Amino acid sequence: MRKLGRVLILWLAMLLALVPLAQPLRADLRTTPGWYDQNAVTTTPDWHYRVAINVPSAPVNSTVKLDVDFAALLSSLGVSGTFDVNSPRVVRASGALSTIQEYTDTVYLGATDPTGNAQGEVRFILEDAGATTYYLYFDVTQNGAKPANPQTPINGNFEKGATGTQLPAGWATAVKLNAVYDMQIRPSESVSVTTDGTNPTPFNNPRTTDGTPLTGTQSYMMGARTNNEPTPGGSQPNATVLTKTFTVPSGTPGNLTVRWRVEGWDSDTNNTTAFDHMSIDVIGATTTNVIGPLTNAYATFPFAPAFGNASINNTRAGYGDYNTFDMTLAGVHQQGMTVVNHSEPWWTRTVSLAAYAGQTVTLRIETTHFQAFKSWFHLDDIEWSVVNATLGTAQGFGINIATPAASSNFVPGQAIPTTVQVDANPTAATNPMTVQLFDPAGVLAAGGPYILYNDGTHGDVTAGDAIWSNNNSVLAQPAPTVPLSATNSTGWKLRAYGRDATNSTIAAQNGLIRGPGTGAATEIQANFWNIDEILFNVQTAAISFVKTNSIVSDPINLASNPKFIPGATVRYCLLVSNAGPAAANAIIISDTVPATVTFTPGSMKSGTTCAGATTVEDDNNAGADESDPYGASFASGSLIALTASLAAGASMALIFDAVVN
Repeated sequence: MRKLGRVLILWLAMLLALVPLAQPLRADLRTTPGWYDQNAVTTTPDWHYRVAINVPSAPVNSTVKLDVDFAALLSSLGVSGTFDVNSPRVVRASGALSTIQEYTDTVYLGATDPTGNAQGEVRFILEDAGATTYYLYFDVTQNGAKPANPQTPINGNFEKGATGTQLPAGWATAVKLNAVYDMQIRPSESVSVTTDGTNPTPFNNPRTTDGTPLTGTQSYMMGARTNNEPTPGGSQPNATVLTKTFTVPSGTPGNLTVRWRVEGWDSDTNNTTAFDHMSIDVIGATTTNVIGPLTNAYATFPFAPAFGNASINNTRAGYGDYNTFDMTLAGVHQQGMTVVNHSEPWWTRTVSLAAYAGQTVTLRIETTHFQAFKSWFHLDDIEWSVVNATLGTAQGFGINIATPAASSNFVPGQAIPTTVQVDANPTAATNPMTVQLFDPAGVLAAGGPYILYNDGTHGDVTAGDAIWSNNNSVLAQPAPTVPLSATNSTGWKLRAYGRDATNSTIAAQNGLIRGPGTGAATEIQANFWNIDEILFNVQTAAISFVKTNSIVSDPINLASNPKFIPGATVRYCLLVSNAGPAAANAIIISDTVPATVTFTPGSMKSGTTCAGATTVEDDNNAGADESDPYGASFASGSLIALTASLAAGASMALIFDAVVN
């Protein structure tokens, strides 16, 4: 037998399943809970960063408290930008906003902190029992300024509210018996105050008083500092009343801590309500007097500027001098206190809430005043049932290659329509979402990066996720395309990049958010949060072609040991086989009959093997024939045949006869 002629086989592989590849590690964050977005990704505002809040096992209604250095978190992500002080949002494990929460920029590590340094204190009321993970979302102004947090604040440090506000945000009521009394949020200040007392002649009058908050920039003032107490005289109980309602955790109720400062010239004594004092009570099924005359503990928890119901002199404590506490004019303590005469310290008391476990209680703070000798009180940093949480690792916004699926199969020359779901809207100035193609050796394939767009026409597969795609008829963006030179292989990689509007501290990776602690700042999936990638396969069909011939008969020997002599009939077979693993598509077979022979019309037959070729082909191309699967035709010394598909493991054969010239 001899091989004659030539064959041209053009094919495109069809997809067949290979053994599934192991799922690669992904950088996307599409796990429960989903990325928080208060509206839709394509509608501002959008949050680009978050950090897990690891809450230890604690009952519902606990106050979770933590200090946060946002500058350090942004640095760990490789992001440079201006921290947005309005951006912090506490999000529950369910993905919903925590109902009662606050961020205080001016308090950090239990002390007053400068504004604008991206450090502060976060508090929220726990709504999920047991050990749980909340998320703290935050952002920089470069990604779009955020509105002020609309959630109800705890506001135990009185930082929420403008100077002069009578009812602090998050508090229930603030009531004054008479308009001349003070009830308002105050900034840090030094104020000169003159009292109205005249019997005896007041000492330290006027007095420059200390209005510095315990922490932060504001505290709350109650009593009579701005004006004299109303006349005619007499005791005025409940002159000012401030209340707050909260629910005590049932499992671990914890403690209530109050912090206050007393100032003025008047006094009161234990077990009376006659003169100037402050009283703080917890009211539930029972009532607990935290501080006040009923506590009978002035030396430890002073509730008035001085102790005694008579005017001060050299031998006894009493009213008339500024902040003498339990001292005489000679400075001798009468109740065992050690505080310095005329000082203005902050006091702290902590009481157990065990008796109120599971109850909704009212914290009631009130002041009582007499007609003369001004007295007032400051409140700050009130808290209850505190649970300290810790922070996890900061994360950038999550993206996910939605299509194609991992381990999909493609063929050389095939475009790969790509869709990416994005949890926060990419905001880079140009090309915020792109994809690139890498071969199994990790070499970037030519043609990229491929630009993805979101024009609002792709729908929203998952609530709160934007769909970015290159399969866009309006913008007609090209899709990543498998090189024609690709061979049958696995480990091809499609990688999507979502870029925010910030400058990165990682040079060429501008706009990409690094996973903290990931080492080298190279643009690989493992080192960045806002990159996702999938692995896919390239499949080709292994096509083989064999042309054989045999002498059927000759004029002398007929069919018995025929020879290749003039007049002899030679039978040719064209056999095309596909060894897989993919099916072959659109196969075209072309062959030229040698000039030494003459094609025999009507001799062409087809089948799956040379021996099994029995179906008659319309080799004269005279017309359609249902028994002619390949439409083989012969003209001008050449024949051509085609098949739409050849499955893996299948073959096709054409035989025809020719006479030796």
